[in-house]
Amino acid sequence: MTALIAVASPGRLLLSVLLSTLLLGGCASPPPPQTRVILMPDADGHVGAVSVTSPAGRQAIDQGFAEVTVAGPGQAPTAAQAVAQPLFEQQHRQVLAAQPSPPKTFILNFLSDSMELTPQSKALLPEVLETARQRIPTEISVFGHADGSGAPSYNLDLSGQRARKVAGLLQRLDPKLRINVEFFGDTVPLVPTRPGKSEPRNRRVEILIL
Repeated sequence: MTALIAVASPGRLLLSVLLSTLLLGGCASPPPPQTRVILMPDADGHVGAVSVTSPAGRQAIDQGFAEVTVAGPGQAPTAAQAVAQPLFEQQHRQVLAAQPSPPKTFILNFLSDSMELTPQSKALLPEVLETARQRIPTEISVFGHADGSGAPSYNLDLSGQRARKVAGLLQRLDPKLRINVEFFGDTVPLVPTRPGKSEPRNRRVEILIL
């Protein structure tokens, strides 16, 4: 039995698949379980690192499509070896296709001291809603923000109204859709400014769709 573990860099999920092989004929006893660990780049090509550890040793992998094998219990990991990407993707295309899409993030901006979206964000809204619709069932987080032009308490309330407005638009797609709403006033600016400064890019709602 061989366990293939394809480990993705940050930004993608850990994919673990068990591949079984059946030995036919003879009276030979089955071989001990073997584990293969392959490091995959994330969606934008970034490669992280992973450490494969057994009681007999440790081996780091920091190159995309590099493989380490642990032959069985008590065995040390092998040195990392390159795996041909086209062959790997061909052999495991069904497993790779089953991976969830990476999270998608959108930013919608608002007019000053208002819950009305900017024209550019209004134009982006259909893409946001379509992305959410395609991923149902999914989980969505909505984060409301304001710039520093008002009092802190006012900014907090305004950021909450903005977040709830966007959450309401998303909720129309499916009343059962799970949406996490948080708001921060002017405390988490995208663009740092001095107190009391108006900044259009800070008047925003961020949407994270899993």
